Amino acid sequence: MERKASGIWMVNRKYIASKDVMETLLYTIKKIDIKEPVGNAAQDNMIKRLSGSAIKCEIYAGEELIKSYYVGTETPDQKGTYMILIDLKTMKPSAKAYVTYIPGFEGYLTPRYLTQEKGWRDQTIFKLNPDQIQSVRLEAPYTPELGYELTVRGNNDYEVKLLNKKAASLTNLDTLSVKQYLTYFRKLSFETFEDQLSETQLDSVRRSKPLNILTVKDTQGKTTTVKFYQRAPTKHSDDDPNVKKAEFDTDRMDATIDDGKEVLVVQYYVFGKVMPPSEYFLKKK
Repeated sequence: MERKASGIWMVNRKYIASKDVMETLLYTIKKIDIKEPVGNAAQDNMIKRLSGSAIKCEIYAGEELIKSYYVGTETPDQKGTYMILIDLKTMKPSAKAYVTYIPGFEGYLTPRYLTQEKGWRDQTIFKLNPDQIQSVRLEAPYTPELGYELTVRGNNDYEVKLLNKKAASLTNLDTLSVKQYLTYFRKLSFETFEDQLSETQLDSVRRSKPLNILTVKDTQGKTTTVKFYQRAPTKHSDDDPNVKKAEFDTDRMDATIDDGKEVLVVQYYVFGKVMPPSEYFLKKK
């Protein structure tokens, strides 16, 4: 992780880091304390374990390495974490390993030192205020007649054009409904990465026909396109064999963004509200 001048943390200089995950790590680094040294009889074995298979954490101030240590596993009571400092002059483990903890926290700290790139990444797809949105386009490949495009033409001036009819725009728009809809884009995030499928299955998802295609253009001209796909239902070992299984997951969808390299898992509950039928924007009787 590297912090930019703007204050934003980057993962491997490619992705924005999750604010919550990053703040948890920084809090841990700040508050971590020594609970007790590892017993003398176990010191040698623990030092070998930590230097051989533990997570190495290095902290820099600019280009200068100011602290380095190994993070090991939890203690038997799961209330402490084995760690050992690294001598910055020799870059070798110090002579003593310790049990560390955060005062007032019940648990161990190893899970906070993630080693997988995906675990650090910010999961935000859209983070736009209403005044930053120029247009929203919703395509429905299975039912093209339901597609539309919402354009922000000015303050309280909106247009909703149906995609299957030439220049057909909805009349009698409800300005308040449009404004409410635009607020939903302030924070929309995916749930996780689709890691239950093989690469062949992921390719199959990418090649399949999307349920919906959502394209948002902001006032700076940046366009983000998200494609949503039906997702196979989650398998449960205790499923009743006498009950008909759902053909697709009714709570979640698969999704791809722009180039489609990664397949994500999103919730209907989160994204359903930004894909309403066009009638949503009309004044209610």
